[in-house]
Amino acid sequence: MPTQTFFRLPEEKRERLTDAAWREFLTVSYAEASINRIVREAQIPRGSFYQYFEDKEDLFFYLLSLGREESMGILTGVLDAAEGDPCDATLRLFDEVFSGGLRPSMKRVLEVLRLNQSMDVSQMLLLRMRSDPGLQKLEKQVNWEIFRRTDAEFVREMARLLVFSFACAMRSILCDDAPAASERVKLATRLEILRRGSMKEETA
Repeated sequence: MPTQTFFRLPEEKRERLTDAAWREFLTVSYAEASINRIVREAQIPRGSFYQYFEDKEDLFFYLLSLGREESMGILTGVLDAAEGDPCDATLRLFDEVFSGGLRPSMKRVLEVLRLNQSMDVSQMLLLRMRSDPGLQKLEKQVNWEIFRRTDAEFVREMARLLVFSFACAMRSILCDDAPAASERVKLATRLEILRRGSMKEETA
């Protein structure tokens, strides 16, 4: 995350730096992105950059985290609508993201992910967000009573399978130009398999 020095900068200077960074990461992959180009476009000294961020990775994940509040709002909403059923919530999340056009902020993040297909961004994000209090609040929204097990290992693996199911659909749409409607059908099938294998018989 950025240093306090970054957050003390005038808003105009912070925006200039983040706008330059977005343009760089939306143009080339993470591996090809250049701090030199970013600071030149932002009109700040290279030395100043390292007073704000630890390195390029720190900046990259800060940008991806900017949509966190909006994302958390969406996740809270779909979990509420699904009455705590994470399988149903995952399908609702798909509809929120891919139906009726993407929000500009989400489209920007997804474009960055598309440019970095060879990089396991989702796994890196999970590692960084593991202790996020927002995610802990989401976990409390899940109706654990519908599952056969509720131990930590089960919860962790269930979350990974849900993320993987969603990521497969997202990758096909963004990288292979697959129709969203057909990917929704595939996602629903994956989630039905997961539901039947993880939930109590009366709720499966």
